[in-house]
Amino acid sequence: MTKDARAGYAAAALAAAVSGFAVFFNGYGVRLFADATLYTTLKNAVAGVLVLAPLALLPAIRRELRGLGRGQWAWLGALALVGGSVPYVLFFEGLRQTTPATGAVLNHLQFAVVALLAVPLLRERVTPAMWLGLAALVAGALLGTDVGALRWNAGAAPVLASTVLFGAGFVLARHLLGGLSTSTVMAAKMTAGSAVLVAYSTATGRLGAIAHLSGVQWRFVLVSGLILLAFTAATLVAIRHAQVTSVMAIGMAAPAVTLALQEGAGRAVRLAPADAGALALTVAAVLLVLAAGWRAETASTPPRRLLPAS
Repeated sequence: MTKDARAGYAAAALAAAVSGFAVFFNGYGVRLFADATLYTTLKNAVAGVLVLAPLALLPAIRRELRGLGRGQWAWLGALALVGGSVPYVLFFEGLRQTTPATGAVLNHLQFAVVALLAVPLLRERVTPAMWLGLAALVAGALLGTDVGALRWNAGAAPVLASTVLFGAGFVLARHLLGGLSTSTVMAAKMTAGSAVLVAYSTATGRLGAIAHLSGVQWRFVLVSGLILLAFTAATLVAIRHAQVTSVMAIGMAAPAVTLALQEGAGRAVRLAPADAGALALTVAAVLLVLAAGWRAETASTPPRRLLPAS
């Protein structure tokens, strides 16, 4: 695999921008649904179906699939479980039993899980400046949180487990991208994940509500699915060419994009001093990680990995 750090960091910035827009757009979409889980299931299903298009249309992708060995199929299956399905179920079940603040803080720590796994398993080079930036991101996530609303209860454990699995999924995706196409890895992650979410929604009696959805609701589902597909594609392109630690940290800039869009749409947002400080610290930390990561990757040779070959 030929790496292009410039393309990787550009894709990481694009993924952060798309993520920020997705939060802004879904803020409108989720209000149209009585059940946020159903909305998430349907938009993920749209992305899961659309991601199959390259497999059906591109002969090179079909040849790649026919040539996969047992080990590669096993890794793709693991990605489908670890990165695309089980953590979604854990997150929804945990969020149902814990406070929104607890769920948000634990979910936002995915970048920290990625760093802790990518350094020993992928031999990624995280410089002292990058560690400082990552620590500042953790501080930013906590600074803007109502600590009194945090609870370690029955729901916190599955949310934390989902965070660990999501982070592990990105590390595993980075490993697989060393030998497989982006389309193949994306299909394993998105299609299996959406299938499990559909099964989960069916088992919990949610899917029957689709018969009563309006045209406006379906349009929001379709557009949000396209946005999710764009975010997933940009993220995988980014981690194909850049360190997954840097990519996930850069993604933490998404809230700044969301805030800018809200202001542009005339939805004036008044931030409390703690929230404003958290946002400023987060943006500064992202810029530090970006600069330090770029410098480290353009000045070094590819490291040896500890994960076995895919």
